[in-house]
Amino acid sequence: MKQNNTLGAVLAIIGALLGIFGMFIIFTQWYEPMMAAEVAAGRPDEETIVKFIIPALNDFGIIAGVLWAVAAYGFLSKARWGWPVAVVANVLALQGSFFPMIPAASRGLPPMFGIVFVPNLILYVLLLWLVGRVNWKVLVFSLFSGMAFVLAFMNGVASTDRIIVIGTPLYVAVQRLNWIASIGWGVFTIWLILKPAEWVRVVGLAAGLLAVVAGTPLGMATTLSFGHFSMFFPAPMLSLVLIIILLLPWGKKLLQPGEPA
Repeated sequence: MKQNNTLGAVLAIIGALLGIFGMFIIFTQWYEPMMAAEVAAGRPDEETIVKFIIPALNDFGIIAGVLWAVAAYGFLSKARWGWPVAVVANVLALQGSFFPMIPAASRGLPPMFGIVFVPNLILYVLLLWLVGRVNWKVLVFSLFSGMAFVLAFMNGVASTDRIIVIGTPLYVAVQRLNWIASIGWGVFTIWLILKPAEWVRVVGLAAGLLAVVAGTPLGMATTLSFGHFSMFFPAPMLSLVLIIILLLPWGKKLLQPGEPA
C-alpha cells in the first residue's frame, strides 16, 4: 500500500497534541467538577462511575496521543508501520474521548472532551481516506463497527452503575460480557482497516452476537422498569444490523483483501 506519509505525519502530530496535552488538560480541569456535579444531583452511584471510569478513559486518550506521536515519527521516516500505529491510536482516541462527554453534558457541564473527540473523528476520515486510501465502503462500515465498539463499552459502564444502585444479578451477569464484546468490535474495526481477512469477519460475528446476547436483556429489563425506550438497546440493535451485513455476500466480500466490495 502506497501511503501519503507527509499528510500522515501532519495528522499524527495533531492527534498527538490532542491526546497528550488535550486529554491531560481537560481531565485535570474537569475531573473534580464532574464528580461534584454528580454529588450535587444526588447520584453518588454516578459519582463513583466518574471517579473510576473517566481516569481509565483518560489513560486511553493519553496512550493514544503517545501512539500518534510514534506514528508521526514512522510517517516522517517513511516506515510502513507508521500507518497501522496511527490507526490504533485513532481508534483508542475515539473510545477514550467519547464517553466522558456524556456525564458532563447530563449535569449541565460543557462536554469538554469533545475538543478531543470531534477532531479525532475528522482525523479518522482523513487518515483512512487520504493517507491510507482505504475503500470508502470499508471506511463507512468501520465507522459503524467503531460505534458498536463504543456503545458496547457504554453498556458495560451503565451495567456497573445499575449494580451499584440495585445490584440485580442480571446486571452482574452481563457487565463484563459487554466489555468483551466492545473489545471484539475494537479488534474487528482495526483489522478491517489494516488487513481484512476471514478471521476478522468471524471476530465481528462473535463480537456482534455477544453484544446482542449481553445487551438485549438489559434493554428489555430497563424498558419494562422505566416505561420508555432504553439506551441499552442501541448497542445490540447496531450489532445485529452489522451481523446481518457480515452474513450477506457483500459483507463477505468486504473482508476479502484485494477484491472490490
